[in-house]
Amino acid sequence: MNNTTLEQIISDTQSSPYIKWNDESLADLIRNDNVYNVFIFNKDGNHGYFSLLHNLTSNIEGTIVELGNREGLGILSIYDALQPNSEFYTLDIVDDVRFVNDKIKNDPRVHILNDFDALDSDRVSKTFEKKSISMIFLDTIHTYEQVLSELIVWKQYMKDDCVMLVDDIRPSMPGRTKWRFHTELDYTYKYDVTEWAHNDTGFGVYLK
Repeated sequence: MNNTTLEQIISDTQSSPYIKWNDESLADLIRNDNVYNVFIFNKDGNHGYFSLLHNLTSNIEGTIVELGNREGLGILSIYDALQPNSEFYTLDIVDDVRFVNDKIKNDPRVHILNDFDALDSDRVSKTFEKKSISMIFLDTIHTYEQVLSELIVWKQYMKDDCVMLVDDIRPSMPGRTKWRFHTELDYTYKYDVTEWAHNDTGFGVYLK
């Protein structure tokens, strides 16, 4: 993805930070949950990043990777916009994708790998080809060391124009040190969209 397209998607999402569902049955999976529906439907105005995931996915044909998928909200956001020729890999070390249904699990474009350590470089090398990933979302342990280690492991599998997203970049809670990663990252384009995407803990978008 080029930066002109990325900036337009960010701008459009900021103007209306709500998912426009292609398949309302996916929204129904979470509609009656009084905790998590606040997040994915952005009822509190703090979680526009789910619509950003959705809008970016709708503009990408290629491989999309999510590191960290607890509850499965990111999976729903990405899957609803997943293009016919795209593939989606979503990884975690804990099996908790409680809102994900069999339709998603059985889709051949989707690979839910909930026994996969994001820092297992051997397994990453056996699963992905170099320079094959078009978008990657980093949302595992909220420390500088973790996200830096993930970039070191995964960068050779990312295309030159791969969009990278990182959740919880702001140091709003004890132990969260991702802001250092944001400030030190040597990328040409770095967007701190915290104000509308995740204004309690932060969200970053990056393009080389």
